[in-house]
Amino acid sequence: MQPFVYETAVVYESSGQFLGDIRQTVQELKRANPQLKDYSLADLTVHKGKKAVNVTLYFQPRN
Repeated sequence: MQPFVYETAVVYESSGQFLGDIRQTVQELKRANPQLKDYSLADLTVHKGKKAVNVTLYFQPRN
C-alpha cells in the first residue's frame, strides 16, 4: 500500500475550531475513500496563507 496525501485549506477562527475542522476532514476522507480504512493519519503540516491555513494530511498504512 502506498502513502496517501491530501491537501486542503482551513479558515482559522480559533484553535478548537481549527482542530475540529481537521478531525472532520479526516473522518470525511475515510468515509469517502474506503481504501483508507486500513490507514491512519501519520503526520500533518500547516502553512499560514493570507486567508486560510493550508493543511497537508499524510496517511500511512497501519502496521
